[in-house]
Amino acid sequence: MIHFVLAVSVFLAFSTGVSATCEVCPNCDHEQISVLQGDACLNFWTCSGDTITCSYPSVADPGTWNNCSYSELAVSNSLAVVHAHSPIFRKWQDWALIAGPSAICYASSGADPKCEPPNNPYDFGTSACTASYGYIGGVNSGLL
Repeated sequence: MIHFVLAVSVFLAFSTGVSATCEVCPNCDHEQISVLQGDACLNFWTCSGDTITCSYPSVADPGTWNNCSYSELAVSNSLAVVHAHSPIFRKWQDWALIAGPSAICYASSGADPKCEPPNNPYDFGTSACTASYGYIGGVNSGLL
């Protein structure tokens, strides 16, 4: 009987496991460095309250940054009911662009259901920033 209870407990732990979801900066923006090299990509991000700012090197003005800011407040998150006996859950949507050049920045950020990559500034599980600042420094993210 103990083995059965233990097996059921382990099964429930894995099947109903707690999963984190984070809001993420887009990996790259819409400003192309070259046809071969592609677009400028995320160098660093900042997070404060319900606003994340994703920073990409500027191709048009080397040595400066294109800052794309996104906010949860700019998006109307909706509540939904699966069926009459289910709990209400919050449906996460990508945060909307609130500042930054619209020709370069994406119109919205994104959501990562695992909170694994380093470009996740905001954790929905804790309703807070994962940090105030994050350096990425990946491909196409350096100063030009």
